[in-house]
Amino acid sequence: MIFAVTAVFIVILLVGGLRFGALKRELLARQRIVETSVNDELSASNEALIQLLMAFDKLRAGVVVVDGDGNEVARNEVATRYQDARHSESLVERALVETLELAKQGDSIDRIVEFSGPPERTVKVRGRPLMSERQQIAAVAIVEDLTESVRLDKVRRDFVANLSHELRTPVGAIALLCDTLVGEETTEVRERLAKRISSETERVGHIIDDLFELSRVELDGDLRKEKGDIGALVQEVVDQHEPMANSSAVHVSYDRPTSAVNVAMNAGQISRAVGNLVDNAIKYSGPGGSVAIAVKEFDDKVDVEVTDNGIGVPRGEFDRIFERFYRVDKARSRATGGTGLGLSIVRHVIANHGGEVLVESNEGEGSVFTLSIPKVTDL
Repeated sequence: MIFAVTAVFIVILLVGGLRFGALKRELLARQRIVETSVNDELSASNEALIQLLMAFDKLRAGVVVVDGDGNEVARNEVATRYQDARHSESLVERALVETLELAKQGDSIDRIVEFSGPPERTVKVRGRPLMSERQQIAAVAIVEDLTESVRLDKVRRDFVANLSHELRTPVGAIALLCDTLVGEETTEVRERLAKRISSETERVGHIIDDLFELSRVELDGDLRKEKGDIGALVQEVVDQHEPMANSSAVHVSYDRPTSAVNVAMNAGQISRAVGNLVDNAIKYSGPGGSVAIAVKEFDDKVDVEVTDNGIGVPRGEFDRIFERFYRVDKARSRATGGTGLGLSIVRHVIANHGGEVLVESNEGEGSVFTLSIPKVTDL
C-alpha cells in the first residue's frame, strides 16, 4: 500500500516536474521576448531622444527651459553662449532670467535688447509658460537675433523712400514743364520745353529699366552659365561705348588678351556689369579724361579692371556706393542721367558668378574697379 502511494506520488512528481519544467522554459522564453522588446523600445527611445537633443542644440535661436520650481532643465548651445558672455552681451542673459521668472508665474513677455555697436545688433527674448491639461508645468525663454531682419527692414524702407524721391523728381519736372508748355506760344521755347520733357521721360524710363534689371539679377542666384571668352565680351562692350566716349571727349583704351580667356558666365549679365563700370568711368572722367580697361588672367580667376582719372570715391564711402540710389556726386549723376542703381547691379551680377568687386580710389584722382571672376570649370 505504501509502495503504491509512493509510486503514485513519484509519478505525480515526475509528471508535475515535467510540466513545471516546460512551464518554466515557456516563462523564461516569454521573459526574454519581453526583455528584448523592452530593450528595443528603450533603444529606439534613446536614439529618438539623442536626435531630439542634437536638433535642439542646432536651433538658430537660443532656448532655455525651467521646471515649475524654476530649476533649469534644458539649455541649447546658442543660449549657453549668452550664459558665458561678458560685457554688453551679458544683458541678454539678464533678460533671459527676467523673462523666465515672469513666464514661471504664467505671464507671456517679450524683451528687446539693443546693442549700439559697432556693429549694431538687436536681440529679442520671449518668455512663455508651458501648459499641460490647463496646468503650468514649466516655462521657456527663446532668444532670437533680429539684427539681419532689422537691417533688411531698414533697407526696404530706405529703398521705398529713395524710389519715391527718385521718381517724384522727374515726374514733378514733367508736370511743371507741361503746365508751362500749355501756355507758351513761342515756338523756340516750346521746342526747348519739349526736349526737357523728353529728357525727363527718358530718365524715368532708365530708372524703371534699372529697377527691373536689378530685380532680375537679384533673383538669378542659380542662373545658367556657359563657357565664354570674356576678352571678346569686353571688346564688344568697349565698342558699344565708343560713341559715348567720343561725344564726351574721353579717351578709352583696352588691353585685350592675345588669346581667349574663358570663364563660366552668363554673357548678358557680365556684359551689363562691365558696361555699367565703363559707363560710370566715362561719365565721371569728364572731357579730356581717360579710361583704361584690361583683362588679366590668373591661375584660379580672371580680373576685369576699369581705371579712370575722374573724381574718385572718398575712402569712407567704398561700401556705400553699391547701395541702391547712392551717388558720390549727386549733381553730376543727375546731370548725366545716372540712376544710382548701376553699381548695385554690378555687385549682384558678380555675386551670382561667385566673384567679388574690388575698389581702389583716391578722391580727386580717379578709381580702379575690378571684377574678379572664377575661371571656367567643368560645366
